[in-house]
Amino acid sequence: DGEELLEEYSAVFGWLEDGFEGVNSVEGVTTTSYSAVVESVVGGHTEIANLSPIIYTLAAEEGVNPLVINWSHGSDAYHSYIATRAETEIETLSDIEGKTIAMVDPLSTSGGLFPRYMLSEAGLDAGDIDTEPGDFEIEWSFGHGAALEALQAGHVDAAAYGDFQHPDSEEIVKVAESDPIPFDPIVAKPETPEEVREALIERFIETPEEALEEHRIDKFGEVDPGTYDPVREVAREMGIE
Repeated sequence: DGEELLEEYSAVFGWLEDGFEGVNSVEGVTTTSYSAVVESVVGGHTEIANLSPIIYTLAAEEGVNPLVINWSHGSDAYHSYIATRAETEIETLSDIEGKTIAMVDPLSTSGGLFPRYMLSEAGLDAGDIDTEPGDFEIEWSFGHGAALEALQAGHVDAAAYGDFQHPDSEEIVKVAESDPIPFDPIVAKPETPEEVREALIERFIETPEEALEEHRIDKFGEVDPGTYDPVREVAREMGIE
């Protein structure tokens, strides 16, 4: 939800405003799709952006500059979950053959590409970014919460979403989880000067805990070289160049 995200980030925006002379305000802009975020920061319409891991691997080719990586629950990585209702007979990924699964977005890391890759590795025809799967149907929900809700309501047989969305309920059971996925990076537009990038990195890393009290992020950390290589490999396997 765009409004919720803006509220979560409001204290961080304030922290950034106070850290740079001549900066009067930092304003958040929500977009309608993953690709729109890339277009915004690559085109210089926004100075910085929070990108999903898959989207970052694409935008990196356009020259965006990684600043920091989000940390949540003490980790800089998370997982994609594929889950079902306890009442179904789905116990393994291969049991999803012939079923309908809710996913988030074709370009969602944990709610689209990684779960399709997992199903492919399980021997199912999962299609790729340009083709439909041959062994199951996908219902695109365009939200992690919406994918889970579709499963809970019985509209689909299974759902794929980020582990942060998994409910504390015996009615929804995890079928499989992905390998660790590095959390979202925050990036700067391509032409950002090095001294500005360094100042932004320092400011983000020094973000106080109170600025993140309403946020699912614990802190911001440094981005190590190679962090997103596993994501880039899954993207290639799913037909994204």
